Amino acid sequence: MTHGRTDTLARRRLPAIVARVALAVVAIVLLALALPRRSVELTFQAQASTAGRLQLFHDADGAYSEYASQWFALSPGAPRPQALAIAGDDARHLRVDPPATAATRLCALRVDGQAAQFTQVHAGELDVRREGDCLVLAPHAQARDPQLILRLEGASAAQVKRAARWQRIFVAGSLLLVLAVVFALWRRRAALGARLRAWPAVPALAVLDRRAHWLCAALMLAFGLGHAVLTPPGAVADEEAHLAKVIRIAGGFAFGDSGDAPMPDPRRMYGPFKDYTVNKAPFTAAQLAAQRAQPLQCTAVAGTRLAKGANGYFPHHYALPTLAWVGGCAAGLSFGGFLLLARLLNLLLAVALVAWGVARARRGKWALVLVALLPMSLFQMASLSADALTLSLTLAWLGLVSGLAGGGISVARAQGPLWLLSLSIALLKPGAAWILAALLFCRPAYAREPRAFALDLVKFVALPWVIHAAWILAAVGDAPVLAGVDPKANLALLTAHPFAFPRQLLNAFSGGEGLLLWQRLIGVLGWLDVRLSPWAYWAGTGAVLAAVWSHPADAPPRPREVAPLACLFALGATAVLALPLFLYWTPTGAPAVLGLQGRYFLPTLAFLLTWCGLRSPDRLRAACIALILLAVVALNVDALLRLHDAYFVTGRVP
Repeated sequence: MTHGRTDTLARRRLPAIVARVALAVVAIVLLALALPRRSVELTFQAQASTAGRLQLFHDADGAYSEYASQWFALSPGAPRPQALAIAGDDARHLRVDPPATAATRLCALRVDGQAAQFTQVHAGELDVRREGDCLVLAPHAQARDPQLILRLEGASAAQVKRAARWQRIFVAGSLLLVLAVVFALWRRRAALGARLRAWPAVPALAVLDRRAHWLCAALMLAFGLGHAVLTPPGAVADEEAHLAKVIRIAGGFAFGDSGDAPMPDPRRMYGPFKDYTVNKAPFTAAQLAAQRAQPLQCTAVAGTRLAKGANGYFPHHYALPTLAWVGGCAAGLSFGGFLLLARLLNLLLAVALVAWGVARARRGKWALVLVALLPMSLFQMASLSADALTLSLTLAWLGLVSGLAGGGISVARAQGPLWLLSLSIALLKPGAAWILAALLFCRPAYAREPRAFALDLVKFVALPWVIHAAWILAAVGDAPVLAGVDPKANLALLTAHPFAFPRQLLNAFSGGEGLLLWQRLIGVLGWLDVRLSPWAYWAGTGAVLAAVWSHPADAPPRPREVAPLACLFALGATAVLALPLFLYWTPTGAPAVLGLQGRYFLPTLAFLLTWCGLRSPDRLRAACIALILLAVVALNVDALLRLHDAYFVTGRVP
């Protein structure tokens, strides 16, 4: 009887096995055929009158992005051969950005070895002339962003179209292969689950869990101090505006603009370390030491017009840097001494808040550790920036709420911290208060204690959101507006065409722009011009995936509705964060919302990993945690090396 039942089961499984194998074979054949044919090779020779860099953008429709671009070193002398493989139809439109201070020769442009056929679409801030097989690009005097746009035509366009067809086949084969793997794993889910549960425990894991906050604090201090010391003055985006806010607070203007009142002029302290959007040349150690040794400019100067970019932020973002400014002026500190002290104080507060949250977290403990230790997080926490407090407060809140939901802290003991954190978060940057909604997932904790869940939602979610909205409305007049943007026209567009904003937001996350945002979340530092090594973004992505399976197996089960709700909250948060940028930073009619940065979504990543992560047996958790720790150490070592090279060796490129 047993033998007959086995044969019957085998016959029933045979069609499914054959289907999986056939699906995998078809996928592999498609990939093998498409892989060598899905791209075109663009080759050329380039030379400049002086050493510099040329950036080549490529796109199917001319919607260029930094992600779909490549930098090439230029030098005087013999033309240097260059090559770039471009997948699909992204080679159809090319944009060449030569150095603004040198004449550039672009010769022997080829597509898959054949002479390129192209039409010149646009030449901005430069003159173009042909010399045989070369294009000579001569930027205008005082040009800031010279560029030449070309569109491939004729046989070259046909080669690109063939590559596009094979690219679609490649994508289809990839999807089929993923489907085959997922199908196979799903069919084997029971056996795989049993094997995972049978893995032996890891005794040291419990100790590591209990000490996670100390380990996190030590790594944050070590690498954060490295970021604070190695980053030159002004290298953090909008540092001058943040320093201007500190000076205003110290001068009695905690809210709004200081107008024509005499104020210290921070621009006098930056010397060559300013205007990083065009100032890309490397510095010397002597230059840095000399600028840091400059005296702190504490004397008010009539007619000083301070930067306004941070006027709309609540003063608590700058409490510690303001203390450093006042104390530095009283003690006669140098500019470098003040800047390092302000960065260090922000870092110490961030370390304290994050470690406190990690210590209380139950679900998502290692996800919080990962997000806090990403290079982008540490670079901002160890800076004179409003993001330092924004990131650390939101991570502390997630840790507290996670501990509350998991039974690690009682509702009664959590009342004080809930008040303090919720009110502090209510006054953060616009949109940041969405993270308070995580308290909604704590209902099971209130079932264990005689407290009113609805009342606490009013106190710690609704009331802070009212405060947050009131503060945003009060500070809306201080919101910085990008040149050429009409907020009233954007508001009218939002009212007349409600779907315009969602469509533009979707475009901002699609294709190369979405991948670029992901890279910037992991770490594109400085003024978004210091990239990590290419492997670092793969390592960071692997660490994020590992964090999904980093939750303890004995954690209280997550209610079924939590993960879908968390995803909905994250989508809503994305819209809330993007709306001010749509109104104040996006020209009317633009195809996508402009101004979005990866760092804005660090709290969203921590939120999703905390509430959508999966419980795992000890052995798998140990492997995931080891991967997370190895990744964050490698990422931050690479980030410090790249910062050193970018500012003191090679110069910076986006």
